[in-house]
Amino acid sequence: MRAGNPFLETLSKLPIDPHVHAHSIVPVKGTGLFEGGADGVVRYSSAHIEPVESELVVQPSGHSVQETPQGIREVRRILLEHLAAE
Repeated sequence: MRAGNPFLETLSKLPIDPHVHAHSIVPVKGTGLFEGGADGVVRYSSAHIEPVESELVVQPSGHSVQETPQGIREVRRILLEHLAAE
């Protein structure tokens, strides 16, 4: 996951398939404006993708957002939303 990696550069330019329900949970350290922030590994500007059905920025959070109560609640919300839609 190094900046400039040809595979990642190519992958980031691929569109999201319209049949895929994409959601984004982005961790950012600190409590200020998140647009210029990062999680300690990835900058918000790199983690933010378009188009997604929802984006949750979790602050303050480091790289392991999946271990935070906010991240867990958001995954649950997304799963329940898609379950209800079936």
